[in-house]
Amino acid sequence: MVNDIFKRRGLRAVMASIAMCFAGLHASVTAATAGTNIAAAIGRLGLDVQETRTVTLRQLGLLESVTLNAPDTRREFFLPVPAGVAISDATLQFDGGYVRGDGGRVTMLLSLDGSPVLARAFTQDAGGVSVSLGVDGAPRSAGFVRIGLGFASVINQNECADQTAIGNVLRVDPTTRLTFRFDPADVHDLRTAWSALPFAPVLAVSGSKLSTNAFDTAWRTDALLQRDGKRPVMQALPAVGDRVDLGNIDVPAALRGIPAFSALSAGGKHAIADNAELGALVALGVRAAFGPDVIVADDAMRKSIDGALDALRVQVANTSADALAAFDAWRKRTASQLTAPLAPGEVRVAHVGGRAVIVVGDTRGIGALAHGWLPIDVSNRVVVHRIDAAQQTRGDAIALSDLGGDPRSIDVQTAASWDARFDLAVAAGDGRLPEQVVLDLAASPTLSNGGATATVYFNDVMIGAKLIDVDGARQRLIAPIPRYALARTNDLRVTFRRQPDAGCQARQTYPVAVLPSSHLRLAKATPDNTFAGMAARYASSATVYVPRAYLDDALNSVPRLAVLTGAAGIAPVSAKFAVNDAQASLQPDGPFLAADVELADEKNPAAYSAERLSLTSPTGDTLLDMSGLARVAVVSVASANGQSGVVYRSAGAEPVLTDKLQLWRGNIAVVDGSGVLKQFDTVNPEEMTDEPASRTDWVTRHWARWGIPAVLVVLLLALIALAGHARRRHRNGRGPADEDGA
Repeated sequence: MVNDIFKRRGLRAVMASIAMCFAGLHASVTAATAGTNIAAAIGRLGLDVQETRTVTLRQLGLLESVTLNAPDTRREFFLPVPAGVAISDATLQFDGGYVRGDGGRVTMLLSLDGSPVLARAFTQDAGGVSVSLGVDGAPRSAGFVRIGLGFASVINQNECADQTAIGNVLRVDPTTRLTFRFDPADVHDLRTAWSALPFAPVLAVSGSKLSTNAFDTAWRTDALLQRDGKRPVMQALPAVGDRVDLGNIDVPAALRGIPAFSALSAGGKHAIADNAELGALVALGVRAAFGPDVIVADDAMRKSIDGALDALRVQVANTSADALAAFDAWRKRTASQLTAPLAPGEVRVAHVGGRAVIVVGDTRGIGALAHGWLPIDVSNRVVVHRIDAAQQTRGDAIALSDLGGDPRSIDVQTAASWDARFDLAVAAGDGRLPEQVVLDLAASPTLSNGGATATVYFNDVMIGAKLIDVDGARQRLIAPIPRYALARTNDLRVTFRRQPDAGCQARQTYPVAVLPSSHLRLAKATPDNTFAGMAARYASSATVYVPRAYLDDALNSVPRLAVLTGAAGIAPVSAKFAVNDAQASLQPDGPFLAADVELADEKNPAAYSAERLSLTSPTGDTLLDMSGLARVAVVSVASANGQSGVVYRSAGAEPVLTDKLQLWRGNIAVVDGSGVLKQFDTVNPEEMTDEPASRTDWVTRHWARWGIPAVLVVLLLALIALAGHARRRHRNGRGPADEDGA
């Protein structure tokens, strides 16, 4: 019986040993499987992530509805997409409305990239228009989807009469939008990466306190983004202990076995506990916490990210060797593009967190991101050795094609416009200012031989007009530019009008061409002490001065300085930058912009401190003395050390400046986040206008008006004198004898 007991116990022991072996084998298989899953999940980080974008007309600057009037109007809108990259799930949502008060046949035609896709007739007296259309996902090398809109109205097609109808109107709302998706992995070069930036790109820096070089690079990058129509959002790399918003984060299930990823998986508000969690945050690319589109990669940024990823690597190593190898491969493929040192002047494209990121390291490198050089950035890494960003003019003329005014032909039925938009800094320099717009035009004849006119506007000031011969030949229109019309940013617009064809024939369009020889003529001039005059001075040189406090509050001061320099007309690539560390007042040695900095021997018509503003005239008289102002700042043109410049002063709480700030006429502006609240001009009005034309100038310019009649009068008087002289000679030659015989 004892033997039976031992036998049973031995059998149990054997069975237990076998069970333990199977359990150990199962655990090993489970661990290996888990390690494989983690490795696969790490390898897929940032891959197969589609970026979704929505671009509205409001984002592109269309703040109010656009109306198309009867009898026929055509407009085009250009919605940006990543250049040369295929898009998917693209949808155009057209929002608007119509009024049909005059009745008749009213039609809307919608086209995409030149191809008609939708026509709709309106039969009610009024109504809304909401149209959703699919958009072809083919890559577009130009970087935009072209939306064409046509509106036509015929009141009575059986009657030969004017079809103009003020009560038939089509409205286009700013909410009209294009929604699409694209794969950031298809972005392979800097040019494409820049075109793929969203309307509000995230500009990331290492922290709220920056070194001088990092701050200098950041504000220049922010200014370049603003010049391209973006509204950058500043973001600092989080630090351990910071509370971040994870939103509805999606952490792969396989990665939740790693403590750092598991801690983030709950989403919502979360305090970063250690460096490993910071590394997981970078790896996942959480947009609200740290999801940069452009990153200023200084030494502090690289050191922080490297340390965070090292801590995360330790946690990954505790899972399995496969997961560690996958992590090292992922880090080398993606994160190293953020942490690897940049060569002087280098700019590169990185792919981290499922998005394409532009990485800049110094002020020399951002020159490659300037509008004039982007077309050649066709690789994922460029190194700028030298860029002479100061665009000095060649001679006394600049082709309008160099200022954004592409020479082209325009089809005109009743009216059409051609325009060019340029900074004064580009069209000035070396003591020269724009003096004349010279347009070479040509117009084709119409069936009814109707005439055409060209009217020239400079910043909405009409500066010239001409009746164009419709014979297809080149003809020149010269329009002088008054000094008061100059601004930091200038809009040149030429409006063409044609006389409609006579009779009841169908309306047709006829081309008018702006020829490549059209140009801007410059002349030597001394800029005024106004905002426009300072923009002209900045074309030659500019130095930006800030206090040390700006570097300690980078998240707020970087966008403020970028807005100020943009409003003043300073080119961000070529400007000099200096930080006032000393207690002594600055002594500028050239045109300057001083932000909250004390200047030596400052002569400023505006004084603003302790929420009190006072303005003085050139003669020293007090024009204004007011206190109690809050959350505003004053921008004024002042002089120091014999140099002219723009001075920015704030008191108390700083206003949040935006790209709505535009400095134009005058020399003093009270500003806040909404833009310019009030603008003043304390400059002598005689200095704000052109020199009065002399009598010689009037004679020279208007010789045809007085010269031809004067010559005719002189000739007539000469003929009368000659006739009188001939009659007298004839009488004197006959004598008394001849008279008696007669």
